[in-house]
Amino acid sequence: MARLSRRKLVGGMSAAPWLSDVGLARPPAADPVLVLCGHYADLVRHGETLLRRWSDREAWLGKHRDWFRLSDDEQKRLPEAQVLYAIDAEYERCTRECVRVLRRLRNVPAVTAEGAIAKLSIAAEAIEPDDYPSAHRVLLSAIVDLRALQPRG
Repeated sequence: MARLSRRKLVGGMSAAPWLSDVGLARPPAADPVLVLCGHYADLVRHGETLLRRWSDREAWLGKHRDWFRLSDDEQKRLPEAQVLYAIDAEYERCTRECVRVLRRLRNVPAVTAEGAIAKLSIAAEAIEPDDYPSAHRVLLSAIVDLRALQPRG
């Protein structure tokens, strides 16, 4: 199995909108996949928040501390940059946890259609559409098909 790259994880950080379409009509305990997918969605949202904070901090450092002209050593010694390094460390922890959740999802069977849809939605977000355009479109189509097959209640 191909390793999940940081680029794919960053690209996959947009999974939250897809996962928000997955209804949790049944209690999450009814399908362990929904619990894992919910955890993954929380991690994705946290990662997006961290990326925005990192970007804001880097922009501030660029404007107020000439960040982009500093050497790596000068950047590391800058007290105001320590927040940036803390954000980066937290983001790394978040992406590692995303990988752990994805690995667990491989071995946890969905017991509801919602669980299967959630699992496929996460897979669709992890696949880089530019790398596998046809496969990605088929996967998205399968998700739409499964949603259409769901009874309306």
